[in-house]
Amino acid sequence: MTIRDVKGALIYRVEGNYAKGDNQVLLKEGQLRTNGVLYYTLETQDFTATKKMVIVK
Repeated sequence: MTIRDVKGALIYRVEGNYAKGDNQVLLKEGQLRTNGVLYYTLETQDFTATKKMVIVK
């Protein structure tokens, strides 16, 4: 999973092997160090999805 700002700059990246089904990635406030609109992309061997999130402090 990657998280990028509206300009496309990489804010955060996490990689791992996860079991099929529901999984969670917990982020602490200090890990992102920004607010506003961010885009997260989840990539697997068979699937890629990008969604928008808004961080308000």
